[in-house]
Amino acid sequence: MSNDFRDPGAYITQGPQDWQVFQRGADGTAAVRLAGVWTPDPALKPEPACTVEARVVLEDTARPPCAACDWRDAAAAGHHAWEVTLDGIPAGGLYRIETRLRQGTDPWRLTGDRVFHAAVGDLWAIAGQSNAAGYGRGAADDPISLGVHMYAADLRWKLAAHPLHDTTRTAHPVNRDAGCIDHTPWLSFARQIYETTGVPIGLLPVALGGSPLSAWDPGEASPVLYTNMMEVIRQAGGRIAGMVWYQGESDAGPELAPSYAARFRRFVEGLRRDLRSPGLPVLTAQINRVDGNFVPLRDRFWGVVREAQRQVARSIPGVAVLPTLDLPLSDLVHTSAAGNMVLAERFARAALAMVYAMPTAYKAPDIARAALSADRLTVTLEFDNVRGWLTPHQSPIAEFIVEDADGEVPLAETAASGSTATLKLARPPKGIARVHGALSPNPQIGLRDEDQRPILGFCDVPLQST
Repeated sequence: MSNDFRDPGAYITQGPQDWQVFQRGADGTAAVRLAGVWTPDPALKPEPACTVEARVVLEDTARPPCAACDWRDAAAAGHHAWEVTLDGIPAGGLYRIETRLRQGTDPWRLTGDRVFHAAVGDLWAIAGQSNAAGYGRGAADDPISLGVHMYAADLRWKLAAHPLHDTTRTAHPVNRDAGCIDHTPWLSFARQIYETTGVPIGLLPVALGGSPLSAWDPGEASPVLYTNMMEVIRQAGGRIAGMVWYQGESDAGPELAPSYAARFRRFVEGLRRDLRSPGLPVLTAQINRVDGNFVPLRDRFWGVVREAQRQVARSIPGVAVLPTLDLPLSDLVHTSAAGNMVLAERFARAALAMVYAMPTAYKAPDIARAALSADRLTVTLEFDNVRGWLTPHQSPIAEFIVEDADGEVPLAETAASGSTATLKLARPPKGIARVHGALSPNPQIGLRDEDQRPILGFCDVPLQST
């Protein structure tokens, strides 16, 4: 027997960590396996038979959450070794997992190891590039919350706190971020879910600033970040409730943008296949603006990626896309801490509707139909998912561009009413005409609905003749 276990009692050598969140199953419960060794009290001679006992209690009451979680005997697993699976632990917490040692018929119990602050709830993976990893700057009231935990890069479960993607003592050099990470939407996102539902949340941060979709796509030759993410999920128990995703800036160019939708679809299909979760929710952010000369401001490929993200959410069940185009930046390309708080609320509303069956409106205004009048001088844009009505926050409305065979068609007048925007054209378009919304890398955004959500960016929507 090792000197580490020389004192009488029960010892846990395999099992959960303090602060760990266990993914609940379809029945709302989780099972926790423990294993270890025991050391008898030498004062009791001859040595009687020993049995390790284990249970789960709520930390605030020191009582089991249900009868099945009370003391149960562990099974023998070799000389002075034991193992037990504590199943039927209901969603909730915080829990303390306790062990003790019983020797023969002696009514006294010897002490055992404990695990503190554990919970049963939902795990969410955080994937993507810098806006997922957290480059937000500025002040934000975004406190820690008991019941919102994280599996950190040093392989330890902790109370979740910014920065979530902390690289201190990381065991995952493949996604060690070289940037100065700070604030993300995900702590507030998780806290809103927990406070609304009572379901504890465990966050699995695996994003990396600057990462292209190819590093996440299992259909690529070397999807290093996908492989790393799957290993983290395996270490956390092998199952998650969903994923939050913010990526696309690195693919917003002429070579990669046109294929973004097909490649992202392959990523989602591979993720769901490998996790054996065909309907796994994937909540995505449509890429935000980029300011200054970071990219050519007439470059249309940021709009192409936004359109791909919009189309993927429309075509794949269980995938949502949330708007970002109105959010403030803390530098040329990264959403600020204040913007992250707004985005957190949008993601939380989507999760509450899609995963937690709450009647919450989360979808952003999305182009449904673009019609060209008989005289070819008026474009009518109809939007789905408008809460209340569309209100211009600037005049003229600047996010729309109409193009024909000769290029951009000038707009003479713009207006909005209800769920419709109207564009008066300075000339009739020639041949096939198309309309774009928020096409450029840094579009002006002024149209919002009653919930202050901007439209989703779109491009190459054909004008249908009326």
